[in-house]
Amino acid sequence: MLLVDYRTVVGRREETKIWAENGITVQRLASNEFDGEHKQNGAFYLCVLWAVSLVAKITNSVQAFCRFLQKDKSSVWNAIKAGNFKKAAKRFVFIWVTTSLEMGRDQNHVSSFFVDRFSRYNHQAKWGAAGWKSLDIFYNYWERVKPQLMDNWEGRLTRYWIERMENRQAVTNRLKIAVNLLSDALSLSKFSNGPEIRLLSIASGSAQAVIQTMKRCPGLNIKAVLIDSDQTALDEAKKSIEEAGLADKFKLKLGKTEILEEVCKTFQPHVVEMIGFLDYRPDEKAIQLIGRIRNVLQRGGVFITCNIRRNPERFFLHWVLIWPPMVYRSASQLGKLIVGGGFMEEKTKLFYEPFEIHGLAVAVK
Repeated sequence: MLLVDYRTVVGRREETKIWAENGITVQRLASNEFDGEHKQNGAFYLCVLWAVSLVAKITNSVQAFCRFLQKDKSSVWNAIKAGNFKKAAKRFVFIWVTTSLEMGRDQNHVSSFFVDRFSRYNHQAKWGAAGWKSLDIFYNYWERVKPQLMDNWEGRLTRYWIERMENRQAVTNRLKIAVNLLSDALSLSKFSNGPEIRLLSIASGSAQAVIQTMKRCPGLNIKAVLIDSDQTALDEAKKSIEEAGLADKFKLKLGKTEILEEVCKTFQPHVVEMIGFLDYRPDEKAIQLIGRIRNVLQRGGVFITCNIRRNPERFFLHWVLIWPPMVYRSASQLGKLIVGGGFMEEKTKLFYEPFEIHGLAVAVK
């Protein structure tokens, strides 16, 4: 059975913590174990964040309502006239949510004067929310964004929000841990001595974790298939793959999870990676998808996924960055999804980054 055995490291402000949730081992990693980030913000920063979020909630709600009035709202009024208030409420919520999300993804829309009015990086984090364009800012902040910042309003606002946000640090930690887990899954599994190791990435985005893993394991003959419903994400992945000299190692598939079984008829994966997608799936659909992934995995294969937990900055994500609604789950709830999908408790392990915002699950079939 493959389970990564990290050392227990005690640092100045943090330490590795190990506990159990419903028979599943859970481990919170110290940042110095994986070169992670763990710069915590104080109460003042959090108060400013909440205040800015509250203002954005008011202004963005007004703007969303104005957009709602411009849309086809006749179904709402007709339902009210007919006395079907339940249908009217459902229709109103649907139009309201879709209108808000459209507004959030609108590159011409400014969410907050204090956040993205004067910073193109903060603005991209907003209009690219939940997609590879936003994650690209978060993942590569220190390498690509920070060196370009000057001592002006854009630089100050970007450093205050993107650099300091615990959610940005946490998602970067998630990437680094995912690369470690994928590297170990590929190099330590029983399939590493075979002619090739097959890796499937679902909702792959720009596939940064997979590409970094490939580069870390040059001695292994790894073949990968990427599935994503966003053509721009696959285009970005293709560009990065070619720059890394790995074009012969990848196949890119445009589509949703419905094509999973079709892809796996000929490509029978030893490792399946699905980072970030569970954040947007309700329990029933998440369990069904995990079960389908288990069915296509080779026996002894490894499934790696993750889920976000509730955290004090979620108000900011929702009202300032206008992130699509996420399903926040505790370690216990994440473990239940994995077990509900058919994996065994004793062959499952959860890893949390230092903020305990993002948890990654490793399950062996």
